[in-house]
Amino acid sequence: MEDYAIIYNPIAGIAEKTQEDIEYACQCLDNLKVSYKLFKSEYAGHTLELANQLAKDGYRVIGVGGDGTCNEVFHGVITSDSGALCGFIPMGSGNDIPAVIGIIPNIKRACEIIAEGHSSKSDIGFANTDEGVERYFLGIGSQGFDSEVARRVNEEDVKNYNMMVLKTIFSWKNREIIVKMDNNNYEGYANLVAVGNGGSYGGGMYICQRARIDDGLFDISVANIGKLKLILQFKRMYSASLLPHPNVTEYRSKKVRIEMKNSNDLPYLCQVDGEILGPLPVTYETIKNGYEFIHPKTDEVAEAFKVKYGRYFYEYSH
Repeated sequence: MEDYAIIYNPIAGIAEKTQEDIEYACQCLDNLKVSYKLFKSEYAGHTLELANQLAKDGYRVIGVGGDGTCNEVFHGVITSDSGALCGFIPMGSGNDIPAVIGIIPNIKRACEIIAEGHSSKSDIGFANTDEGVERYFLGIGSQGFDSEVARRVNEEDVKNYNMMVLKTIFSWKNREIIVKMDNNNYEGYANLVAVGNGGSYGGGMYICQRARIDDGLFDISVANIGKLKLILQFKRMYSASLLPHPNVTEYRSKKVRIEMKNSNDLPYLCQVDGEILGPLPVTYETIKNGYEFIHPKTDEVAEAFKVKYGRYFYEYSH
């Protein structure tokens, strides 16, 4: 039996480009003498089903594609209760999930990481809505404005996250929420609440830039920023220089529950790793050393960021 199961979604992104990237990844793996079998996702939810069954069958499971594919593979593997190793080959427009464990968006390098075979455990998040939807995640769980953007990106199949932000923001209305944490509570208006196991979403927008995957805690950012000011902050998020900000309150907590303050308000949606779970309320819990992933020995995303900006993204610049 082959060592690795490589799962990919053929309709993710631009179909022709996806097929080219898959062929290139296979070429790289072949050159590296990696033993693998390729599996194609054929319908909605199939990626998760494949990951779950292949993990039970004894494969080490690799998700190939964007963040949606990576989250489905990861969730499928962990819910298999097999303990199978999980890894990623980034091929999406965002690639924030592989970035959490230090994998840069480079197909050849991701294949080399698989061949190198280094692995270790990472903190993960678990989200549970009051409607009974459950999901494990690696990156960020968020609710509010950014979740509405994610919903529209998914439903309209838009690849440009920033363009959808601009389309969404002018019709957006802030609502009051309640955020309950281990040692703190927040009650009031907010654009969004980001609960970070990882630091970024939307293709490298650092909203929880100090989040770490080895401390057993979420970093939580509660933002209440005016619409025009929010647009102006995007560049600062990409350079991880948004925080500290007078209109963003930061917390740290192992467990977080988020509710609407007024039951008559239309509830915010919540999402994890870009996957919409449904309306609030939702409870998040971090699981220290929750799962083992294949990843580079050093955080290559952090190192690449330092080369570009002269500091790590988790270091404040002002």
